[in-house]
Amino acid sequence: MFRTRREGFAGQHLLVVPLPVRAIAARNPILKNLMVTDAGYYPRAEGHRVERPQGASTHVLILCLQGRGWVKSQGRTVQVEAGGIIWLPANRPHAYGSSGAESWKILWAHFCGSEVSEWQKELGWAAKEPIGQFHMGRRSAGTLGLEKVYAQLEAGYSLQHLLAAGAALRGVFCAMLELMTSSGAARSAEERTAAVREDMIADSARLRTLEELATAAGLSVPHFSTLFRRQTGYAPIDFLIRERIRKACRILDSSRETVARVAVETGFGDAYYFSRCFRKIMGVSPREYRQSVKG
Repeated sequence: MFRTRREGFAGQHLLVVPLPVRAIAARNPILKNLMVTDAGYYPRAEGHRVERPQGASTHVLILCLQGRGWVKSQGRTVQVEAGGIIWLPANRPHAYGSSGAESWKILWAHFCGSEVSEWQKELGWAAKEPIGQFHMGRRSAGTLGLEKVYAQLEAGYSLQHLLAAGAALRGVFCAMLELMTSSGAARSAEERTAAVREDMIADSARLRTLEELATAAGLSVPHFSTLFRRQTGYAPIDFLIRERIRKACRILDSSRETVARVAVETGFGDAYYFSRCFRKIMGVSPREYRQSVKG
């Protein structure tokens, strides 16, 4: 027999392989290579939040189908949007959840096994710990087949179903590899870098890391940084700060909002750091800029 645990989200599916079953399955020559231990689907997880200060004993894969969320691990925070997939390695402290009051729709799976590290390498995520991230677009995300993983466990915990769940997860990994390859072939590295630049301009206040930007372009950090500087004349984070300052100038010119409020709106948060960056780029303080005659 098996059991679906309900944690309060309407329409959810949550399957956990019992520990005695896992102990027996771990001795199977196939399952010891890759075994799914938990899997599920939350169609509307409003206020969802998970914190594991010690991490999980298994790896965790989260696919966002709709809405937005966030993931934190070892001092790094990334935002997750529809079409994004996250890999959290085993035994690393982490937390994740839906963004604010906005619910997210996610599929997820916990897994372990001797071949997991090889999949990390194939997917290019071995060097991206503590958080592996890839954005494939909302339409492509729905074609990965991650729902087949929990569906197999929902049918039972027999050897047959555990093997099928593992096979379904391997299928997900293969589909991800194909998407990564096709997305890279469809657009050149220059085009992907330009697309990331446009996204930075459109949403300059959003918190980003250099690693996250390079991942979005499907490039290594050095390659992405080189192409970005060639296109803009600036390093990626320097460019992002300048875009924030440009937006701040527009707000200062068109409103009477306080400097502290402008700092928050443009993504700086800290008014002192904002003023320091503003003076470095514009040559004057925000207040001096606002009082100057323009036009």
